[in-house]
Amino acid sequence: MAKEPLTEVDQKLPLVQNLSLGFQHTVIAILAAIPVPLIVATNTGMSLAQTRFFISAVIFTAGLSSILAALNVIPRTSPQIPMIMGASFAVVPVAIATLKTAPSIPNGFQIMAGATMVSGALCFLAAPFWAKLQRFFPPIVIGTNLMVLGTALLPNTFHWMMDDKAYHLTASVTVKSFYLTVGVFLFHIIISKYLKGMLGNLTILISLIAGSIVAVVLGMMDFTSVKAAPWVALNLPLNFGLPKFNFEAILTFLIVMVLGMVEVSGTATGIHNIVHKPIDQVQFGKVLKTLGLGTLLSGLFNSVQPTSFVPNVGVLDLSKVHSRFPIAVAGGMLLVVGFIPKFSALIAVIPKPVLGGIGFAIFGVIIGSAVYILKQVDFNGNQNKLIIGLSMGVTMIPATYPNFYAQFPTLVQNIMGSGILSGALTAILLNIFFNFRELQQTK
Repeated sequence: MAKEPLTEVDQKLPLVQNLSLGFQHTVIAILAAIPVPLIVATNTGMSLAQTRFFISAVIFTAGLSSILAALNVIPRTSPQIPMIMGASFAVVPVAIATLKTAPSIPNGFQIMAGATMVSGALCFLAAPFWAKLQRFFPPIVIGTNLMVLGTALLPNTFHWMMDDKAYHLTASVTVKSFYLTVGVFLFHIIISKYLKGMLGNLTILISLIAGSIVAVVLGMMDFTSVKAAPWVALNLPLNFGLPKFNFEAILTFLIVMVLGMVEVSGTATGIHNIVHKPIDQVQFGKVLKTLGLGTLLSGLFNSVQPTSFVPNVGVLDLSKVHSRFPIAVAGGMLLVVGFIPKFSALIAVIPKPVLGGIGFAIFGVIIGSAVYILKQVDFNGNQNKLIIGLSMGVTMIPATYPNFYAQFPTLVQNIMGSGILSGALTAILLNIFFNFRELQQTK
């Protein structure tokens, strides 16, 4: 049977096509990656230098993980599919909690490194058995988890809008910040309607650039740290010191790891369908092995657990070019960008109101994806609506009262104090309770 042109996952493309497609994936991957370190940095009081390093580390490890997914670098571990990897939003609350409770930011990074590396190792070991557990994560659980994730992250948009007054509950937004945020928001809406094709996939980047230019005109950007940052610097492993292994941190990061395994499994299934590559238990195992290795390396380089980027799946489908080699090229480009501190420093000084203007799009897409998945769910004659409602209710507790669980042990605070973790666990457990018979019948 003749191979379908330009759609075979293993087809090698001309250099120019590899570079052009790889660049497109790289730009979108960077846009999807930077909110995670920015949210963590702004919530933990990192210095500009620490923020710059964290952004570089996340971009660098996104490149490593993407290469592991696309190329068989380590035999019998790569699914060899066009899957761009990057920072997982689900890790945000546990990373913030870990850094806030640690004696210092460097010490917090050491604890994060240990927990992330252990999570990655256990994911790698559990990979061959994961397919047998898939029935515990049907669309009702995956969709609810995405809804929980988007809803829990959405308040970060409001914090960005408030700029330096974030978390001051009696403060009001400044006029300049408000107009800049609304201006970027409206600009993004307009171009999202009229731009199509490749430009349509870059609306967030275009809005980010336009908003930053306006911020420069308004005198809201300070380039001092950008000028001080070197052009090239190595991302050395364990930048903050040897990893520390804290039991409570490891347990909470393991829960995030399970959620990440669920998310990647769903995205990987979609990618396999797009590129017409069969996915069986062995292939599922390779997907999870790649996630485990990527997480282990992320901990080593002081980054966070990776995940597969949904926006890049959309680009893959729209471009109709399904080769994995442009993804490998994109991974290489991400590695290079990770070696350029000036780029990360520039990202770090973008005014928060500019980010607030596109925050609704960044986190709203996650909620939209949840709605799309939940369309597959049968709501007749069952308690699936209740599963969604209760999970969302549990998610909103720490968002409404941040100190709600302050009188409980640290472990409870780390799990229940994160709306993402508590809401996701509620969905998983309620699905088992209400739909246990159906789970038994599913093989």
